[in-house]
Amino acid sequence: MKSMFKLIVSDLDGTLLPYGDEKVSDEVITSVEKILDLGMVFGISSGRTYGELESFLPMFRDRIYFTCCDGALTVKDGKVLYARKIETDDLERFFRNASSSFSFVLHGAFENYSFGDVPTEAAVYNSKPVGGIYEVRDRIFKITSYGESLELPEYCSLRTHWDGGRYNIAQYANRYCNKGTALSDLQMRLMLTKYDTAVFGDRGNDVCMAKGAKLSYCIGRRCKELEDVCTYRFDDAVSALDDLIAVIGNKE
Repeated sequence: MKSMFKLIVSDLDGTLLPYGDEKVSDEVITSVEKILDLGMVFGISSGRTYGELESFLPMFRDRIYFTCCDGALTVKDGKVLYARKIETDDLERFFRNASSSFSFVLHGAFENYSFGDVPTEAAVYNSKPVGGIYEVRDRIFKITSYGESLELPEYCSLRTHWDGGRYNIAQYANRYCNKGTALSDLQMRLMLTKYDTAVFGDRGNDVCMAKGAKLSYCIGRRCKELEDVCTYRFDDAVSALDDLIAVIGNKE
């Protein structure tokens, strides 16, 4: 009997990449290779930018889908397939509120723009310093701010993706997209449904993705809501990937 699963999508941080680790383990890479060799389509879905994701998984650059910026952007083979940009009015809000204690990075698909005194490590991935919005030539999909927090009005089309609290770092994305909407778009592009899909995640922003899949794995115990909607829970991604591979193998 042929496997019902054709699309496998996983979160990165806390899932395939344990918190505190600086690289994806050889065991995870081997498991992903097995899934691809079995004829499955594999994708990463993360709040990180494309440049960051590709740097963690360069060996799969031309083989998997990269959903970035918490569902705002999907890239395959270095080409943008799906994009929900941040509108110009919302970008201007950051420049209007800029001060000596407030700086930020605008994340495009393949290039970033930094304004103000951002930390050195924030400008690693193709970052270009700018003095105003008129110098930003690309679509922007995520914003990372440093220093003062920016209060978003109710009518704003931005949402806070992550707030670093005492580190005075916050990230913002398009309010009208998330990992679930990006998964739905990918399923339609591949002419697949939730019944063809398995997903892996560890946090609250993975709940919408888990709801869009027939089989779902919660890694760790960081989010009770995710545990409640997932099919299984595992302490680590390698064990969960091994379970999925066994499921796929038993259906072949």
